[in-house]
Amino acid sequence: MKNFAFTLAEVLITLGIIGVVASMTLPTVINKYKKQVIGTKLAKFYSVMSQALERSKAEKGELTFEQEMLNDSEYLTAWYRDNITKYIKTIYEEGPDKNNTYYKAIFLDGSGFNSYYSGTKPDGSGGLGNLYIFYCIDYKSCKNGSFDGINTFLFIALPDEARITTYGVNSSHSQLVKDCGTKDRQWGCATLIMQNGWKVPDDYPLLR
Repeated sequence: MKNFAFTLAEVLITLGIIGVVASMTLPTVINKYKKQVIGTKLAKFYSVMSQALERSKAEKGELTFEQEMLNDSEYLTAWYRDNITKYIKTIYEEGPDKNNTYYKAIFLDGSGFNSYYSGTKPDGSGGLGNLYIFYCIDYKSCKNGSFDGINTFLFIALPDEARITTYGVNSSHSQLVKDCGTKDRQWGCATLIMQNGWKVPDDYPLLR
């Protein structure tokens, strides 16, 4: 009986083909995984924060929100502890740095957020003051006030309504896609995902 076996050349050719196919498909697989992680974590963060605000308002009747005091790091820290983080058991607080007014907290899954109050919109224009929340999927690589549409995303707290929202909810889909894909204008990236049922849409400009 004659035995058959692959030659070295055939093995190398096969491995080469596998390598080419892998190099072509791997980026797609990685992007798909990133999209799933982003959508899942953003949805969870939105839910957890909204529920904390709802519980706080239900308990107190209304949320005290003194805008003129929110630039004070101690006041902002106390506000978060009294109205949000006391209802979230899965985080520990890092608190503000001495040299800025950011309040920071980290979830046990490695994500977290930093937050500050400003009377300026993300695009630099004036307007009503907002309590901005910058959610970070990987807190270790998070920077204060960052929203890059990949690791960090912009949210806005609405204490009077006991909820959080995203920036640019009144913008068109095409405008949000344009902004999200433009460097330093990713303020609407979270809105794109929220409006798509907390799933990264196919036309998301940063992951294709």
